[in-house]
Amino acid sequence: MTPAPPSAAGANAANAADVGGARYVWWVGGVALVAALTMVFVVFRHQGLVANAGDPYDYGKIAHGFLEHGMDKLTRRAASLYPSFLSLVYWVGGGDLVIQLIQCALHVATCVMVFTLGRHIYNARTGLIAGLICALHPMLLRYIADLHMETWLTFWFVLTVWRAVRFDERKTVLNGALLGAVGVVATLSKGVALPVLAAYGVVWLVRAVRGGKVAMRGALPALVAFGVTTAVLIAPWTYRNYEVSGRFVLLTPGTPDAFIRGYIFTRLEFATLQKPPYTYAEQESNALFRRIATDAGTTWEQDELQDDINNKRYMNRMIVEHPLDTVRKVVVGMFTFWYEMTSITNSLIPAVLALAGWVLAFVGLKRARIEKRRFWLLLLPIVVINVLVAILIPLGRYSVPVLPCLSILAAFGVDTLLERRKASAPVAAPST
Repeated sequence: MTPAPPSAAGANAANAADVGGARYVWWVGGVALVAALTMVFVVFRHQGLVANAGDPYDYGKIAHGFLEHGMDKLTRRAASLYPSFLSLVYWVGGGDLVIQLIQCALHVATCVMVFTLGRHIYNARTGLIAGLICALHPMLLRYIADLHMETWLTFWFVLTVWRAVRFDERKTVLNGALLGAVGVVATLSKGVALPVLAAYGVVWLVRAVRGGKVAMRGALPALVAFGVTTAVLIAPWTYRNYEVSGRFVLLTPGTPDAFIRGYIFTRLEFATLQKPPYTYAEQESNALFRRIATDAGTTWEQDELQDDINNKRYMNRMIVEHPLDTVRKVVVGMFTFWYEMTSITNSLIPAVLALAGWVLAFVGLKRARIEKRRFWLLLLPIVVINVLVAILIPLGRYSVPVLPCLSILAAFGVDTLLERRKASAPVAAPST
């Protein structure tokens, strides 16, 4: 029997991969759905590892307030897109259970996108491993059952990364506009997504410039569409903020607040979890903000925009007068970003998972470079958000949106180890 020509063999391999991929996506989606529903209906209400208050940051209360009297006061949580999403659910007659079920669907969609990204950049096995990691990841499951924005934000963030991958492949005006539109939804949910969009844009622009006039002419219209779409869609949100507050607020207030809290939450006793950060560090931070407001002749939490002005003055003084402490908080924050939760018990889980994820990611890095895989599209958003949040208040909860990207990198590390094991396995002697 003559061997198939290379083209036919390649087609057969591609068809086999497609069949496997079609089967794998159902596995990932099914496991993610079962895990999410189990968290909502069984685990969350009976566990005591994390608080199960249901609406710890009053997003539901804010959303109901929108329906009753609109946005009449600008706060960092009210200015986020998440309570607007909740208000839409309430407006059509849904309740918290409907929101939980929607968040289950968002978790499933996130895991399916992770599988798709892993298969697209690497291979089907990597996609399967990454999708299953995300489907069962306790940090991703933890926020489905209550009114935290993490499940919503993670979905839109992963979709933004997927649109960035598509844009990197085909720099068309349509792909630029789609990336900008999806990225704005992530940005309006939490402003940390905006620097990721900017970082992508800078990389593509630099590459186009280095590629010469032909590359620049090909990429420039798409990059312009990306930038213009982003700006045009953010502008009404900023205008709404101005109408409500009478001041220019691009996305949300609260940056100085987060920056100042970072000095406290990254101190040794909290970074090493000798004291529960969300108890003692939170209390110390709140006492400091009351003192800052009192010194400025105002009352803390009466007007978040005035708090921003007061806190920005204090923040600038800390940067100038305590530069080493500022550097310390950023360096320590690069690590606490991955694990610092409410107690040592529930901080160890994300710490171990993040450490394992990075070890496996580095295992696959050399192979990814040799094979010219575009892993930078996954690594860039992780690094940007890790650095940005380390500058502000680096808590473990804020690492959730980038965990899917890390899971894909780690899954390729697992795939690399499996390939090495297969290559080193002894070959059976042919039978005579």
